[in-house]
Amino acid sequence: MPSLIPALGLGLLLVGAAAWAGPTDYRCPASHTLRAAFTPRDAIVTFDGQNYTLRRVRDSREARFANPQQGVSLALSGSNATWQRKGEDDLVCRKVIASLEPEALEGRRAAPSAPAR
Repeated sequence: MPSLIPALGLGLLLVGAAAWAGPTDYRCPASHTLRAAFTPRDAIVTFDGQNYTLRRVRDSREARFANPQQGVSLALSGSNATWQRKGEDDLVCRKVIASLEPEALEGRRAAPSAPAR
């Protein structure tokens, strides 16, 4: 029975970790940076080095998170994330897919321009 307790603890730890998704990086205009990790109820967002915790709110069309006290919200739709901060223009940021970044693609060889004869 003593070996069951550590295994149970590890299982609970893994279940808690599985509830988090992310972090996901987004590329925004004007060299802003946005990174977000998600649970079913919250989004932990780092925008330009500042951290925010946003609560999920009801929306029929997209995943939306908000923190009214800090005047911020985040809406997810497909690969776009719209960051809204009170008193500023909305920023539509695009999800970064690491395997499609130029650095990842540099290692690939170019296809031959003509078949060998």
